[in-house]
Amino acid sequence: MKRLFQVLNAVLAGFVGALLLATASILMLMFSTRAPGTRAVGLFGGVLFQAADRSDGSMTLELGVENWTGFVVLWVVLSVLAFVSMLMFGWLRRYREGLAANRPDLE
Repeated sequence: MKRLFQVLNAVLAGFVGALLLATASILMLMFSTRAPGTRAVGLFGGVLFQAADRSDGSMTLELGVENWTGFVVLWVVLSVLAFVSMLMFGWLRRYREGLAANRPDLE
């Protein structure tokens, strides 16, 4: 049951991390695209941004997910990294507790 909660937490952490990276990538595309009508793609082809002039003087913005494969791969990679870090943290905590329990009395 403990591993199930760790896996669920890792999947959630990977999803939130992927969303944060996608948002940061879209914001970076917004501020780095100079000419209207240019379609910019970022995050390994995962997200897109396009601004276009309209005839009435306003602008239209198009942003979103261009390719789900890149986003899903990023989600899986971040989830695996989160799960491995949880396992390593648990191992290090048990190792430290074992060292503290077997510590010779210095007095």
